[in-house]
Amino acid sequence: MKKSNVPFDTSLRILLCICLLFINLHLVGQDMPGESFTIKSEYMGSEREVQVALPDGYNTWTNYDVQYMLDPVWNMKQRKSLLEFLRNNGMTPRTILVGIVSPDRNSDMLPIKSEGTPTGGNADKFIDFIGREVKPFIEEKYKTSGYNTFAGHSFGGFCVMYAFLKHPEYFDAYLVSDPSFWYGDELLVQMAKEKLPAIESGKVLFIGGREGNAYKSMGIASMEKVLEEHAPDDLDWKTVAYEDETHNSVTYKLNYDGIKFISQDFRNSAIEFIPHSGEVVPGEPVSVFLQSDTKLMKYTLDGSEPGFESEVFRDSLTLSEPATLKIKIPLKRSKLRPAFEGEFSKGEKLKGLKKKRNYAPGLNYTYYEGDWNKLPDFDTLKMIKQGAMIDRIDLNSLPKKEKFGCVFEGFFEAKESGYHYFSISSDDGIKFYIHDKLMINHDWRHSTYKSKSTVLYLEQGLHPVRFEYFQHQGGAEINLFSKLPKERPQPLDYNRFWRKSVK
Repeated sequence: MKKSNVPFDTSLRILLCICLLFINLHLVGQDMPGESFTIKSEYMGSEREVQVALPDGYNTWTNYDVQYMLDPVWNMKQRKSLLEFLRNNGMTPRTILVGIVSPDRNSDMLPIKSEGTPTGGNADKFIDFIGREVKPFIEEKYKTSGYNTFAGHSFGGFCVMYAFLKHPEYFDAYLVSDPSFWYGDELLVQMAKEKLPAIESGKVLFIGGREGNAYKSMGIASMEKVLEEHAPDDLDWKTVAYEDETHNSVTYKLNYDGIKFISQDFRNSAIEFIPHSGEVVPGEPVSVFLQSDTKLMKYTLDGSEPGFESEVFRDSLTLSEPATLKIKIPLKRSKLRPAFEGEFSKGEKLKGLKKKRNYAPGLNYTYYEGDWNKLPDFDTLKMIKQGAMIDRIDLNSLPKKEKFGCVFEGFFEAKESGYHYFSISSDDGIKFYIHDKLMINHDWRHSTYKSKSTVLYLEQGLHPVRFEYFQHQGGAEINLFSKLPKERPQPLDYNRFWRKSVK
């Protein structure tokens, strides 16, 4: 084992860590975001405080990942900001942040005591407190996905790594920031040699520290070597050394990278390709276009989950026959989100109808009122109002702004025969039918942040269409886009819609 070039005995290490943390607490100690709760703990033998910060836009119909973090007094505001920034840029899911407050961090975070840490030795109880009392409290009170991360810095990083080795059943991912692996004569480094091979499959581990002598003196280099030699094949782990950082400043870059690494699987749920589904006419190939910017996407066409050996999806793909397209970034970890799937069924060239004299521009609509979380069966409801929208779909012209539904009906005019791509985003749910075929199902309560798309072959002429829409609360919005034969992708021209005149 290589030693640091700078002699540094244990008592001086502990004193320096305490001083650095004290300075940091003094400088950036802050009001923690979120709400404080007190939990009476059997494991700790006292009441303990936890701080819960919900993601922006939290609601009761969405499941959220949870990150449990140590030392929230000085780090929680920064962590919440990072999570929101990464979420807004499609890098991580909306996450509930839970800060575990420690009145005596040495006691909570260290499994053994030493001359410099006489109160140490309660880490096992502390980790059981989080895993068996705090987690059930959070899961009962909030909508959670079942995916949990444990994060800590310095002695907190030591504690997180100890939890990974000793109690891996509690968490799925571990974010270890500039950890004090030197503690206890590199106790965890020795433990890792024994425990790593038996770690349950598919965990995620990110460890970061400072480049150079600090990487060695903190014991991270020693732990990295053990991971290289003893980590199971399906442990998805990564170590990073950051240059020109201090023990405290490294947390910003490290947590940013660590959250991204842990959330790599989330990017599978953010994969975008157009269209999401549709019809393929035999003998008429159709193109699928990748919208996500990555070289890591793998795909299959037979409905199987893509793996490391699957073909790479490069920009676009041509389908010559019906297929079940699946796309994802393969990873070693467990609890993987399923691949993004698109079903392309066998279709036919749909014949267009001729325009009749009593057809007028726009779409007819039937208006209903009700409190729904998903689209109702409008045929069973009492109609409130009927009318026509001639120039555009104007939801603001309807009697109510919330808790209503509409059915829009008419015809779409195909000016050229060929594949027609349609894309819809809405707030809230919508379904799109053409020739009585359900081509887009974007039901349930949601915002316009994500669209759904389809493709089918339309011959020149008019084609009957139907939009079913409901709005629960918030902004009411429907956006229609298209890529039509010999045309570029653009908002769908409303002049393409026709309706039967209503006298």
